[in-house]
Amino acid sequence: MPKIDLAPPLPSFLSYKSALVLLPPRAIALPIEAVRGNHDRHFKRWPPHINLIWPFLAQPSTAEPGRAHRTLKDEIRSRIQRATKDIRSFHMNLMADHPGTFQMSKTFTNVHLKPSTDSVEKLQAALQAEFAECDYDKRPFVPHLSLGQVKSAFRLEQLRTRLRESIADHLEPGLDPRLEWHVDAVLVLERKDYNDRFKVVGTIELDRE
Repeated sequence: MPKIDLAPPLPSFLSYKSALVLLPPRAIALPIEAVRGNHDRHFKRWPPHINLIWPFLAQPSTAEPGRAHRTLKDEIRSRIQRATKDIRSFHMNLMADHPGTFQMSKTFTNVHLKPSTDSVEKLQAALQAEFAECDYDKRPFVPHLSLGQVKSAFRLEQLRTRLRESIADHLEPGLDPRLEWHVDAVLVLERKDYNDRFKVVGTIELDRE
């Protein structure tokens, strides 16, 4: 299940302002964002993503002289590379023909896209084993890419309809309408303040399959 931003205090070495994630390629991100913009209350703070570990290590990046952007710390990059050294890039789709749901609260239902392969679970398990200290969330890992939150079955059907329309409007001709994705990198996100949008501070590529 997804984590929320208004959460209990963390140990000092963890932060809700950093995350280890997968980010979809632009070709399939466009129709996803068209839906999230109207339905996801976290749209302004998060890009479309699948969380692998969140909360993650506090202050994972550093500012280098002469560079406008922050860069991932070498020791964190090395740990991610070590965790993923035996994991190859892989193909999957997001099963956009049948979005999943789970109950977030008495009021809201989360609507999301689910990976078509268990390769995401295997990748996350390898990373979790390396970053064993990032274990604040004790719930079983369930990979998903959130589209939004709804309050009723009617709103749920509206979102599903909007997703189909968005795929038809934005997806390039010839691409799989289930939203095919070649996962070839793990990314570290960070934000300065809780209401800021997450930015990529590190990209660690997976070996080609």
